[in-house]
Amino acid sequence: MTEGFPEWSELLPIGVLLVDGDGLVVAANPAFGRMLDGVDAVGRHVAALGARDRDQRALRGAVGKAVTVENLELGAARRAARLTTAPGGERGTTFMVEDVHELQELRTTFQHQALHDPMTGLPNSAHFRSKLESIVANRRSGRIAVLVLDVDGFKVVSDGLGAEDADEVLRGVADTLRETFSAHDAFVARLFGDGFAVALEGEFGTPYVTALAEQAIADLARPVPVGGIGVGVSASVGIAVADARTTGHAELMRSGEVALHRAKELGKAQWVLFNPETSKSDRDRYRLACGIAGALHAGEIGVAYQPHVVLPDAQIVTSISVSLRWRHPELGELRSEEFSPLAETTGMTVALGRHLLAEALRTGADWRARFGDDAPMVCLTLPRRMAIDGDLVGIVRTELDRHGLEPRHLMLCADGPSLVDARGDLIESISHLARLGVVFIMHVTGMSELELIPALGVPAPGVMLTGPLVAAASTAGDAPAQRHIRHIVERAAELGIAVGARGIGSQEHARALFDLGVVVGAGPYLPEYATAEEAETWVGRVYPMG
Repeated sequence: MTEGFPEWSELLPIGVLLVDGDGLVVAANPAFGRMLDGVDAVGRHVAALGARDRDQRALRGAVGKAVTVENLELGAARRAARLTTAPGGERGTTFMVEDVHELQELRTTFQHQALHDPMTGLPNSAHFRSKLESIVANRRSGRIAVLVLDVDGFKVVSDGLGAEDADEVLRGVADTLRETFSAHDAFVARLFGDGFAVALEGEFGTPYVTALAEQAIADLARPVPVGGIGVGVSASVGIAVADARTTGHAELMRSGEVALHRAKELGKAQWVLFNPETSKSDRDRYRLACGIAGALHAGEIGVAYQPHVVLPDAQIVTSISVSLRWRHPELGELRSEEFSPLAETTGMTVALGRHLLAEALRTGADWRARFGDDAPMVCLTLPRRMAIDGDLVGIVRTELDRHGLEPRHLMLCADGPSLVDARGDLIESISHLARLGVVFIMHVTGMSELELIPALGVPAPGVMLTGPLVAAASTAGDAPAQRHIRHIVERAAELGIAVGARGIGSQEHARALFDLGVVVGAGPYLPEYATAEEAETWVGRVYPMG
């Protein structure tokens, strides 16, 4: 390297020349040599490097000055360049030359990377929303459709095959969607994770779009070889179709997403067309779901209490059931069944369950400290997601210890589907808790669920009948329902299991169930109190009816 040449120029990706006061090139870095296809510029006058007369004049005029020259062409190949100079006194002038073609290629590469998903090569979420906005803004007639797709149960694929093969499955999904929509002038994108979207524009009817959704679902189900096995996937699809003149891009996207949520609620491999008449209800539900975490943090979600009583006259309280209530600032008090099922969509089910358990045991501990053995057992129904949680035993033991209660002071309830849910092992959890002393009561809707107790070895000393069967056994009488309940009671007696019922609507209803062998009851015919203080009227004495 010639003495005085800037050492840092060796590392630059742009061309750098050191030019003396007479305009002679005294040093050139490797990047400049590559720009001129290996031509050695050292010893030549800098003007000689210009491809045209005006380029040569610009180079000659830049010696000893600080200038910027756009649209410069260099060498026989007429390489497009951008020149910036910096005079350095006796050291000469530094010429920095940027290859415009290379910069454009880099700019194009960066732009593509910013707008495309690197794994599938599809446009990404930002690109899709920008494209949809452009379609809506520029189209004055016809219709626009958005299909939002989500691969069903992709976690199973990821856990079963591993991350690399799961990525291969997603690439296969992308290829399938490209193929399915290739002949329909569609814009296909990967939004996130296992979510994809398709935008269509043209003169078409809704049946045309729904037929494409059905075709996409069918195509995705075809097995493709991944990791040595044939893997097919199912997808849920939300569809929104609107007139180009009356819709906005954000509204269209939200409509597709609302329809997708509805499709996933209905099951796998479903498509749902957005229906404006039901959209407000759906959005209100999803808005409610989104607010659960904040409501829990703000103390808006509390606990209500209701007695379980001995039938038929309800003179003895056997336990006190707890359930959640949301004191919503706009909607008033919401019952658990109005918001708890929505918690599954936002992952708040276990948090709600833990809150219910903690509040129930806090109240139980307070009663036990004040009323001793007269304090009733607290009873709560485990939400499905909490029931199958692998740490259920730890959660329960932690809360019992925190409140200084013994396991025998707690009654837990769960339903049959929770017992057989493949995502967890509730039977193992309740068996462990039963050995500690926690009482487990199973909710059953019929004989088949009752038979799970002996078949699976469930440690349940009692069951609570729920659902339509209980409602049917009214005073007026439903002979088949009454026979069914009597058979359940007889079978339970053979197993040494007591039978109770939830959902009792009147004293007459309670008497009818008692006559069939049901011994414990709960339901709307009994007062339901919102606070632990009001529930204390049941503590230490019999419960008076009426």
